[in-house]
Amino acid sequence: MLATDLQQFCEAILKKSLPAMEAKIIAESLVDADLRGVTSHGVQRLAGYLKRMEEGLIERRTLVQVVSDMNATALLDGHNGWGQVAATKAMELAIEKADEFGTAFVGVRNSNHFGTASFYTRMAAEKGYIGISMTNASPMMVPFGGKKPSLGANPISISIPAGEGEDAIVLDMSTSNVARGKIMVAKKNGESIPRNWAITKDGKQTTNPDEAWEGYLLPMGPKGSGLAIIIDILSGVLTGSLFGKSMPRQYDDPYPQRLGHLFGAINIANFGDPDVFYQNIKEKVEETVTSEPSEGFERVLMPGEIKSLKKKEREENGIPISKEIFNELIETGVKYDVDINQYLSAKLAD
Repeated sequence: MLATDLQQFCEAILKKSLPAMEAKIIAESLVDADLRGVTSHGVQRLAGYLKRMEEGLIERRTLVQVVSDMNATALLDGHNGWGQVAATKAMELAIEKADEFGTAFVGVRNSNHFGTASFYTRMAAEKGYIGISMTNASPMMVPFGGKKPSLGANPISISIPAGEGEDAIVLDMSTSNVARGKIMVAKKNGESIPRNWAITKDGKQTTNPDEAWEGYLLPMGPKGSGLAIIIDILSGVLTGSLFGKSMPRQYDDPYPQRLGHLFGAINIANFGDPDVFYQNIKEKVEETVTSEPSEGFERVLMPGEIKSLKKKEREENGIPISKEIFNELIETGVKYDVDINQYLSAKLAD
């Protein structure tokens, strides 16, 4: 399905309940994830978001309040609105402050799932700033060496501009071996999963996505576990949001999540000549991608390169959507009186 068609369809559904600008931000975030091959955070999330909204667990309108504003820092309250909307406003403010003060950090409290972390860091990189974003999440991951969850998959992203006409260097990673959304996709599509993704409630390895969904994510080793703890502190504790075990689970508990985000922007001009910076970035990219590949690899890639290539291919050829997820989109459209057939200008990919 063409990305433009898919975004218009999602926007049409969201505009039934949300202001047009907020609907656009959310739809763009979802489709951007699918364009970049991150199906776990793409349009397959739409029905779940709307269900939480219908149950009163996400507010229909996102009223973002400035709690504190002190030169290079600020704290916003999302008042249980849509995470994508609060996050976008926070990164925009961080960029604005970095333009004046060189660097800036903006926190958000009382928010919800915001999609992919790099959606916001790339906003900064597109304007020539280094972008940083992180968020805590539902406690569905065990700490390294543990059997019961006390952490979320707590992702972090850093995007670095590489100069005019060049793709930004984009790091976007969860601290678990895999985002829980990928288990959701496997569950919907009836696929098995790798053994290192999750454990059952009894602490046993599994390839069954249903057992994994009822169980817990595994951290990316001790380093992933440690980083998840730090992100929980910076996103949750620092902003005054819920954190750790106190946070309700997104798909299991009938309570607002009240999670937290943290966004940063760095003005590279405050550290030296941008032209020199971009020349050095070019050199760093070149020395990395020309590294001799080890056995089993065609070449060495930069962070985010695969997703960037995927986006270019899907912008041209469309986004493949499984029949299971496509049928769910149809059902969601029917529920909100939006006919998906009005938005199909290309054949659905297999």
